[in-house]
Amino acid sequence: MGAADEQDHEDGEGWLTKAEVREIWPQIRPSSIRAVARANSVRTSAAPYPDLTSEPTYHAADVRQVAARIARGEAEVEPWQRADSAAARDDATPGPPVREPVSWGAENVPGLILLAIVVALMLWGLTAPDNHGTVTDFVRR
Repeated sequence: MGAADEQDHEDGEGWLTKAEVREIWPQIRPSSIRAVARANSVRTSAAPYPDLTSEPTYHAADVRQVAARIARGEAEVEPWQRADSAAARDDATPGPPVREPVSWGAENVPGLILLAIVVALMLWGLTAPDNHGTVTDFVRR
């Protein structure tokens, strides 16, 4: 631990996770916390993420300063980044489900092979001159 980190811990300061920042900034949408922190010069940790996510930790003193600026309306926050904006309410309204496009990816290979075999057998059965032992051929003998 560096001297600055030790000083932060002694002062009751330190680093906050995204969940902790969400509690301090309830007016900010969870998906916008990183952008609002960047726009307002909140320091983030360069250390590996403690909870194995891709989210950095945020400097507690900076977060609290920005919280006061948000309350006063002085912070750099776009309207769509606010949880109490019309854009946030519009996003919260469920829209129609989005259909995923059909892909020819690796997960579909077994089904495609089976389909190819079925089609090949059908074509083979239709094009053969003796119909390969159908019921009518069996009855005639």
